[in-house]
Amino acid sequence: MTGAERRRLYARRRLTGAAVLLVALVALVATSMRGRPGVPPQEMQVQPAMPAAIAPEAPAMAASEAPMPQALDVWTIPGRYEGEVISQRVRFFPEKLLCLTFDDGPDATVTPQVLETLAEHDARATFFVLGRQARAYPDLLKAIIDGGHAIGHHSYSHADRYSAAEAADEMERTCALIEEAGGHPPTLFRPPYGILDSPLTGLAREHGHATIMWTISSADSRRIGAEVIAHNVIYTPNPGDIVLMHDGPGHAATAAALPEILSKLSASGFRFITLPELLQAWDRWLAEQPVA
Repeated sequence: MTGAERRRLYARRRLTGAAVLLVALVALVATSMRGRPGVPPQEMQVQPAMPAAIAPEAPAMAASEAPMPQALDVWTIPGRYEGEVISQRVRFFPEKLLCLTFDDGPDATVTPQVLETLAEHDARATFFVLGRQARAYPDLLKAIIDGGHAIGHHSYSHADRYSAAEAADEMERTCALIEEAGGHPPTLFRPPYGILDSPLTGLAREHGHATIMWTISSADSRRIGAEVIAHNVIYTPNPGDIVLMHDGPGHAATAAALPEILSKLSASGFRFITLPELLQAWDRWLAEQPVA
């Protein structure tokens, strides 16, 4: 054998040995992969997917940062009612809303009873106050406002006639007391004795105040018992009615009738709201009606 032949034989042996070694290594790796319990060999070749990024939860809003509910508006009336006389309800108005209105207060005995009963029934009302009573009981005037009720003016002295100068003085003094207590000038007026043809009514209308009459009377201006007062209100209402009542001196029977009125009419589906709220509800409903 020549030297060249020996070199070629040696090279083939080295190549064969390397091949044998490579086959052995592959077999060893395959055996190792098959030996791992519960893991198929092919899965070992797959790179695991990276988990999706999880957005951090937004921090809970602190109670102090939460938006505050909008305050109830018991002062604003729609433009269509500014300076107008309201003496009847809107025909065909469908919502079972009622306005209880109380004249001639506040009174140290009657008004607190009325406010307590209204609060117990989650009811709101409108109080047409006399200036002289508001001046005597400013804390009660504030309590009415703080209770979420509306306030209108009803003259200062409840006279049956006024000169132009007297009317201006009565209105100015009463409205100033209301604005001082509530931070808003009144937008509602009820004439003493329901007299529309007077300098006081004319002046209120010139200032854009809605002159509010009533569509139901409890007849409590007469000295009648609580049972009769309740009957006069409970068995006559329609949606959108305005009820005349009194919380001035001597009207304990009205305060006594109020729990039954609220209980029975609430049970029949009525809700008790302020006059500005009713006027706003009328305005929305009328705006939705087709033009004749």
